[in-house]
Amino acid sequence: MKAINIKQQLTVALLISVTSLIFSLNAYAEEGAIRFTNNAFKQVLSKAADGSVQYDYVEPALVLPDDIILYEIVFENTSDKDVENIVINNPIANNSKYKPGSASGDNTDITFSVDGKNFATADALVVKDKSGKTWKAKPDEYTVIRWVYNKPLKPGEKARVTYKTSIK
Repeated sequence: MKAINIKQQLTVALLISVTSLIFSLNAYAEEGAIRFTNNAFKQVLSKAADGSVQYDYVEPALVLPDDIILYEIVFENTSDKDVENIVINNPIANNSKYKPGSASGDNTDITFSVDGKNFATADALVVKDKSGKTWKAKPDEYTVIRWVYNKPLKPGEKARVTYKTSIK
């Protein structure tokens, strides 16, 4: 019975994380011109008959510590004119850690933050503690990912950005 309770708690934690992702996504573009769709998929390993390994992504029914989650944000221009200056800020859920090198998006510049205010590329991001000590930020210290879409998004056109985390 206890195992069911733990599974239920982990499922609820994932649902809370996905829900917070959906509601805390910040995007900058002409208001009402962009529609966002957010998806989360669990990475599962499958082996072919020849022994080769493949990763598939499925809707998560249950997540456990160390599971890999792929987040996808699809954005679509719903207006009748090109939209420029699209910026997407996406927080990383508290119960997960960013997987290094996993953020992607065609035609985007990707930066990270440890405080939600200051953004830099992964190799230039610095953490500063209260005493003034600084160090290069580690991927598990990232709290927000920012994508700047650097071309006009045409009417009806869709684009997507993704990243992965592991559950703590």
